[in-house]
Order: sequence, then C-alpha cells, then structure tokens
Amino acid sequence: MSVFFLTLRLLAVYFGTAVAILYFAHRWVRRVPLSVGIFLSLAPLLLVGRALITSGVYAPLDIAYRAPPLSAHADLLGTTEVRTPALGDVVYQMIPFRKAVREAVKNRRLPLWDRFILGGEPLLAAQQPAALHPATWIGFLLPLAQAWTFEMALRFFLALLSGYLFLRDLSCGELPSLIGAAGWAFSDYLVFYAGYPHLAAAAPFPLLLLGLRRIARERSGLGVALTVVGFLLIVTAGHPETLLHSVAAGGIYFVYELAVAGRGNRLRPALLSFAAGITAFGLCAVLLLPMLEALPHTQEHFLRRGYYAHVHKSVPIQESFQQLLPTAMPYVFGISGKGKVLEGFLEPSSYAGSTLWPLLVLGLLGSKRERYLLLAIGSLGILMRSHFPIVTDAVSALPFFDIALNERMAFYGSFATAALAALGAEKLAQEGSRRGLIAAAAGALLLLITLGLANAKKVPGDMPPSYLSFRFLAQLVPLVLLAALGFAFSSRRFGQFALGAILLILLTQRNLEEGRLYPTYPSRAFFPHLESVSKIPRDVPARMTAVGFTFLPNIAALYEIEDVRGYEAMTFRPLFETYPLWCVHQPVWFNRVDDPTKPFLSFLNVRYVLAPPGFTPPAGWRTLFEGSEGLLLENPMALPRAFVPRSFRCESDGSRRVALLQEIQDFGEKGVVDKCRSPIMQTGDWRANGHASVDVQSYRPDQMTLSIKAIEPSLVATSVTAWPGWKLELDGSKSELVGYNHAFLSFRVPPGRHTAVLRYWPSSFAAGLAISAATLSALVLLQLFRRRRQRAVRQPPKPTLDRL
Repeated sequence: MSVFFLTLRLLAVYFGTAVAILYFAHRWVRRVPLSVGIFLSLAPLLLVGRALITSGVYAPLDIAYRAPPLSAHADLLGTTEVRTPALGDVVYQMIPFRKAVREAVKNRRLPLWDRFILGGEPLLAAQQPAALHPATWIGFLLPLAQAWTFEMALRFFLALLSGYLFLRDLSCGELPSLIGAAGWAFSDYLVFYAGYPHLAAAAPFPLLLLGLRRIARERSGLGVALTVVGFLLIVTAGHPETLLHSVAAGGIYFVYELAVAGRGNRLRPALLSFAAGITAFGLCAVLLLPMLEALPHTQEHFLRRGYYAHVHKSVPIQESFQQLLPTAMPYVFGISGKGKVLEGFLEPSSYAGSTLWPLLVLGLLGSKRERYLLLAIGSLGILMRSHFPIVTDAVSALPFFDIALNERMAFYGSFATAALAALGAEKLAQEGSRRGLIAAAAGALLLLITLGLANAKKVPGDMPPSYLSFRFLAQLVPLVLLAALGFAFSSRRFGQFALGAILLILLTQRNLEEGRLYPTYPSRAFFPHLESVSKIPRDVPARMTAVGFTFLPNIAALYEIEDVRGYEAMTFRPLFETYPLWCVHQPVWFNRVDDPTKPFLSFLNVRYVLAPPGFTPPAGWRTLFEGSEGLLLENPMALPRAFVPRSFRCESDGSRRVALLQEIQDFGEKGVVDKCRSPIMQTGDWRANGHASVDVQSYRPDQMTLSIKAIEPSLVATSVTAWPGWKLELDGSKSELVGYNHAFLSFRVPPGRHTAVLRYWPSSFAAGLAISAATLSALVLLQLFRRRRQRAVRQPPKPTLDRL
C-alpha cells in the first residue's frame, strides 16, 4: 500500500509540474493544444515510464553494488549485473550531490558547503549539485529516490517542450514539430547524459533560441523574458561548459536573425538582447560569483589553464573521418556494457535515430531559409565532436573555449538533425513529396549498408554478434518502413496518418536503441541500510574513510557520513598536493586510500575506517563491526577537528611545506604554518606552541563554535580545508585565519578564555545575493510600473465641469 501511495505522489508531482509548465507556455508563449500537451507529458514515459509507475529509481544503481559494503546485498536486491558501466558518475557524483543539497536544506542551512567529501567542499559554487535549479526544489516534495526519477522525467519533458515551441515558431505544423522535438529529446547525447547536468543544461537550448528569435522578430518584452528563462534554466542546471556552448550558438543564431531583419530593424533587438543578458547575469550572480571565486583555487582549473589550453586538440583528417562514423553508427566502436569501447568513443555523438535521416534530406531541399543556419550549427557540432582540423583549432583558440571540452558541442548536431527533420516533415505535410521521401529513405539505406560493410572489421571483437545485428536492424528497418510510407503521400488525405506513423516509428526506434541504457530499480535498492556504518555518529565532527575500493565515493553522502575521499569536478588544489601523504590519486576518479594508518589521515580527523572482508586490523585499533559488509574500525590516533599542536614551524614555500609534512609522524606534535607574523620566526626552526585546550562547543558543517582556554599565546589548528569563504570571529570580532598544513586553517589566540566561531560565508555569495536580489526587485518594480501605466491608459477620463 505504501508503494501505491508513493507512486501516486510521484505521478502527482511530475504531472502537476508538467501541467503548470504547459499552462504558462500556453498562456505566454503560444497555444498548446490539449492533445499536444498530453503527448509532451506522456512522451518521457518512453524511457522513464517504468520508474514513474512503480515509484522506482531511474538510475544505474547497480554500479554502486560492485564493491563492499553494498555488494553484500547485490543478490538480494537484483543488482549483480552492471548494465552500463560508463554511467558511474551518476551514482558517484550526481545523486550524492543532490543528497548534500537536501541535507543542508533539511537542516535549515543554505546549500553552500558539502561536508561529505574531501574534508568539505563548496556546494553551491561547484555548480553540478544544481542547488538552485527549480527541479531540485520541487523534488523536495518527494523522497530522494523518487525525486531523482521525477527530475529525469522532467528533463526529457523540458527538452520536448522547448523543441516543440521553437519548431512551431519556425512555422512547422503540430506533427512535424513533435517529430523534431522527439528527435531532440531522445537523441543519443541527451539520453546518455540524462543523469548528468548535461541534459538539464541542454534541454532548454531551443527555448533560448526561441527567445532570441522573438527579440529579433517581434522586438518585444516577451522575447526578453523567454531568453532570460532559457538562460536561467541552463545556468542553474550546473554545467558551465554547456552554458558556454549554448550562449555561443545562441549568439550565432541571433546574429543571423539580425542579418535578415533588414536595415532599421536591428538597433532595438540588439538593445533588448543586451538587456536580456544583463538581467540574466544579474539574476544568476548568486550562483556565478561563488563559482568564479572558487575556480582559480582548483586543481582542474590549474590543469586546464596551464596544460590543456595549450594542447593541440584536432587530429589528422583521416582519424577525424573515423571519429565521424559514430554519428551514423553509434555502436561501431563499442557500447558500454556490451564489450570494450575504443578510447575516445565513450561519450555520445550527435546521432538521433536513422528515422530522421530521410526527413533531414527533405528539410535541406525545402525552402525555409533557416535550414542553412541549422546546417551550419549542426555541422559545427559534428566537426567539433570529431576533432576536425582547422575548425577545432579555430574554435579552441577562442577565450574560454581553450579550456573547455568542446567535443561536447555534439548536441548542436543532435538539435540541428531534429530541427531539419521537422522542416522535412513539414515539407511532406505541405507538398506530399512521396517520391522525395522514398528516394531519401533509399539513399539512407544505401549509405547505412555501405558504412556497415566498410566498417565491419572495426567493431570491437568482444561485442556480442547478436547485439550488433540488433542495432543494425534497429537502424535498417525504420528506413524500410519510411520508404513504404512514401506511398501514403500519394493522396493528401493520408498525409497526417503518415506523419503520425513516422512519429511512432521514431519513438519505437529510440526506445529499442536507448531504452535499456539506464536501468530502473525498486526504491528499496536505493542505498539501503548498512549495518557496517550504522555505528558512525552523524552529529559530531568525526570523519571516515575506506580502504581500497570499499564504499566508493561519494556514496558516504547518502548515509550522511563525512568521507575524506572524494570525486569532484572542483578539487581544492592545495589539498590535492597533499595526496601523496595519505592516498593514491587516480586520474578522473577518486583518491584511493590503501593504508589507513598514514599519520596524515589521523590529522584529517579520520576516526572511522571501513575495510573489506578479510582485512587485518592495525594493532591497537578497535573493531566496531565485522560481517559480510566488511569491517568498521576505530582509529585511536585520530585528532579532533580543532586542536592545539605542541609545536609548529613556519614555511612560506608550498613545495617545502609538503616536504616537511612528509617527515611528520605525529601531527598532534607538529604542524606547519603558511606564514608567521614575527621576523624571528622566519628561521625555519620548530617553535613550541603555547599551552591551551580546545573544545567543540557546537558543530554544524558550515559553522563550528570552539571554546578555548589559553594559558599563553597559542596557535589553534583545524582540519577544515582552506577554501576561500571561511570567516573567523574571535570573541565577537573578526580575526585573521592562517594557512596550516598547506591546505587547512588555523588561527592565533592570546591568553585567556575565548569563543571562536569558524563560519563558511563566501563574500562572493553575499555579493551575488545582493546583485540577484537587486535585479529581481528591479524587475518587480518595473512590472508594477508597467501595469500601473497600462491601467492609467485604459481608464476613461473623469468628468469635469466643462464637460457637464
């Protein structure tokens, strides 16, 4: 019964949200017929339907069950087989990030700080947690497992609706627009990245183009509003690269619209677009400024700016042509879960279904002038995905593009394919081009068979032949059916029937090709209770880690446990530089801990260690749990989150600091300070610290209150990572923080009793909040003034004595 009501709750939230969005679209953008609204709302069920109607989880949870402690439950929960290993980031990053946001809000904190990974990381500034995206907050109406499924369905819905509205504005009919919208929403790129911020950020891309189109053509406030809404949805989705690529393509599209607008019709649209940009950036300042403050301190920024920006990103033309092949045959170089995938072909191409190919050809042969622009944008995305020479080099030389992964512009190709196919479907509807459809379908068949025969030997040998045959037939059969449907256009009466059949063929094909990419699991498989970690207290400042591949990060977040390991797109560079002291860096994955007795782990406040079954506990360590899930051990050497070291040394050079830290065996005895006040302390000698004691009076992840009793001037050390944004108040007054042990914070206290409050409150967030609030207030006042002025114009003049 509880599952039944949970399903009703999930369906109510999803369809309620969809109906609300459709109402606003119908009210403010363009009329949406009831039948179209029903289709757009139901179409996401093509992929997410099973999860929606069973209150299940549309996510690759099976990946999390590959290692203990969850592997002990894999047989019971049916998660032993990993369907798509390439989707690991969904369970190792995206779902834990959502948990971190919800945990902060549940405990009445702003979602600024993620306490669950790497000793603490910025949450809002990291972007990927999508802390301010509307879907994240609507999801609070549901448990996290169902909220995740709701988000997945809503992302596809927004992609469908955005594509439909844009194509209708191109004067495509209802069915052609739905064909294009379905091709866009269910393209390989969007489906693969369903659980990533990529889909959430790319889904509103057509809405952004629609807003810019309305600005250029109608020169109205509605176009500005649509542009701002599209921009906000992209920004809050949490993927800055997609934001960059969307804005770039939007700029190209807007320049085109201005070019065809004619002389005398360009100044006002240009000013309106500028106003839209200023408004959008003003509203997003609360999100963008914290990212800009944190980004220069990350290892990822250091690598991309110092190395990746200078790498030659194009490949020889022959290799580039080879990389173009997955645009037509996405399985030719391997599919995750179906054998080995050749290097460089894991991420999706621009493929959106062979059903669209004949329609695309008809669209290019049509009379719509937008077809040339769509062809140019789509070709740019496809060429960037294949690292084509000259084009890739030119784009990658531009500011910001030099550090971006520009192969992800592949979604340009997906969108252009779908839009051109919609134009082709409209041509069929208007002209009944029976022979054109038959010829285009026959040509596509010939191309597909030729490519299949020419590249048969390139397919990885471990791909099951039955799967390869299935994928080839899934492309071949729709083309045969489209050729057969061409005869339905011999009479105008059968035109709508044929378009409806094409839409059905496209949906069926995409379900066959991508329907099993993401599995659906019952909600009981969504990170069930683990006895092995139940003894770790959640309300005290104590961290944990795990040995080897046990309890893979960032799964600890789902159990509200603070793990010093982590897998993040923004890693604090000074912390990264301490990795040799306590863990093993794994490229594009988490930092593995092999030896839990490393002294630096004790400094990091690691009191609890989860080890795999059969692990031999270190001497003197207490075993809190032992079973099939593994062993939970307690580290007797763990230092508190804040403590007073017995001695310290000042070292301003970073590399020298790390070298000194490698020599320390007891971090309760010694520590290294980044800078010292007195010149006498610059000698490099170890200096005895003052006598003092520290107690944690109250603890919150973003704020810690310390009670300090100092007999003489003392240095108080912490294992709080020194991200910009931490502030210190000592006895109610602002005080200075000092770098400690290269990546952490410390401060000095005079003799006496003191209360110290360490709080994470970035200045960038405060400034961004002020700018966003001011922008929102200005918009509200402007709207009130506009309505008042409209009422004054409509109100008849009052009678006067002269008129009487």
